[in-house]
Amino acid sequence: MKINFESKLILYAFFGLYFLVGLLTYGDYGVNIEEHTQRYSGLYWLNYVVNFFEIESLKENVLNYLNKTASDYSLPDPRHFTYGPIFDLPAAFVDVVFNIEKTNLYFQYRHFLVFLIFYLSSIFFFKILIERFNNFFVSFFGTLLYIFSPRIYGDSFHNNKDIIFLSFVVFSIFFAFKIFKKLKIKNILLFSLFAAIATSTRVIGLFLPISLIIFLYLEKLNDKSKSNIKYIMIILITYFLFLFIHWPYLWENPFLHFIEYIIKSKDWIFSHYILFNGEYLLTTSLPDSFIFTWIGISSPILNLILFFHGFFYISKRLFLRFILVNKEKNYNSDFWRSIGEMKDNYIFFNLVSIISILIFLNVSLVSGWRHLYFLNIFLIYFASFSIKILSTIFKKYKIRLVLTLLILFIPNIYKLIILHPFQSLYLNEILNNENKNNFLIDREGLTRLDSVYKILALEADKKKINIANASFIPYYRIKDALFEKDKKRVNFVGTDYVKADYIYDNFVYEVDPKYNKKYKIPSNFKRVYQLELNGIKMYKIYKRK
Repeated sequence: MKINFESKLILYAFFGLYFLVGLLTYGDYGVNIEEHTQRYSGLYWLNYVVNFFEIESLKENVLNYLNKTASDYSLPDPRHFTYGPIFDLPAAFVDVVFNIEKTNLYFQYRHFLVFLIFYLSSIFFFKILIERFNNFFVSFFGTLLYIFSPRIYGDSFHNNKDIIFLSFVVFSIFFAFKIFKKLKIKNILLFSLFAAIATSTRVIGLFLPISLIIFLYLEKLNDKSKSNIKYIMIILITYFLFLFIHWPYLWENPFLHFIEYIIKSKDWIFSHYILFNGEYLLTTSLPDSFIFTWIGISSPILNLILFFHGFFYISKRLFLRFILVNKEKNYNSDFWRSIGEMKDNYIFFNLVSIISILIFLNVSLVSGWRHLYFLNIFLIYFASFSIKILSTIFKKYKIRLVLTLLILFIPNIYKLIILHPFQSLYLNEILNNENKNNFLIDREGLTRLDSVYKILALEADKKKINIANASFIPYYRIKDALFEKDKKRVNFVGTDYVKADYIYDNFVYEVDPKYNKKYKIPSNFKRVYQLELNGIKMYKIYKRK
């Protein structure tokens, strides 16, 4: 679709403003608990690459940097965290070359890089929608829903795994749709590259080449004159080639390591208790409703309504087509009648298949649906499809429809503002304020930085403050994100409450506090501060009486 001048102006102004907001705010966000581990993993694999290629000029610097990092924290062997080289390894290279010490700068420039990659994915997502729906408002509004879902937006400034994966899935689907339109080698190479990167970031990225191959096969099922076998083979070869080239984990024993990666990925999350709907449940024994519940309570209500409408429409269309497929071959009995419908079915197939497989395998999840944030692509695609249907139904009332949707969208923006910089901890209004606190909220420890600065403000004149942690998360690592003058003032004492001046509690426990008093606050401490946003209790601070 050719976009007119006015629409281009709106588009450029929006993406320019969005980038400016990101540029001004990326330094506001806390540090999640996995950023230290991912840093160590990046250095580990950088050291491996330097030694593999015998790069003498870097060997000593990388090894020293790696040892310094490893000695500071009790971190796991990164061979147990084999994923994510596309972000961690280049970032580690920057650390070594510029000798970036453990300061807030280290976290902030990484946060900017995560934002930048997600920003690019939002442009590609707009292109996916505009090429499918040929409607500027549908595509533009769908892009707004994609970006400004509070949890996605918040994580786009610090989550260097799930947001990176989501972004590369968008890039991959963009080129998959290009392949549906034109089977060109360029499109296949770019799809294979992005799909390979997605797979090394999260194992579930395997769905990208598998689903594409299935649809290319189905496309020619009733066409005996032509075959896509040649292109399917090219996709397989280039996908595994790119996977091998960019992923050091596969270099020594590609087949064995790849199989191990698939098998072991299901067990990366260890068994412990998490709070879900008012009960403490083991991560390995979560109900099938876990995924649906979390998506339902942490996605904007407008997104959900539009999604269900679009999903229902495409489901109904597919069902009717399924009834016709066994009849005599004709135009009406195809699963899709156009490239657009093929794209719709592709999105439908992937969403249903992924959810079904996750439930069937009983995959362990911890932080809500953080590991499944890439599903936001499919949710918003269906929501955009819904807007397209509504724009057809209310064609005579187009202005009213546009105004209505924009008004309904205002709460999304309002939540982004009032929750800043904790948009990642958003829950919607399906839950009342009491029920919002019946779920595990700050599993990633995003409130740690805010809590330390609050304690420092409470004790502005005290030179040394001992802070304990009534939480499962590694609180002490947040010291690296502090300014140098503040680092000297704080001392983290773990759960040794006897030594503590203050205790931090963000309600994250790996045990059931009903039966295990591991994190019980001693009676000689009183609560002096509680952060509560949108009805959600983020954290509490206790001070020795």
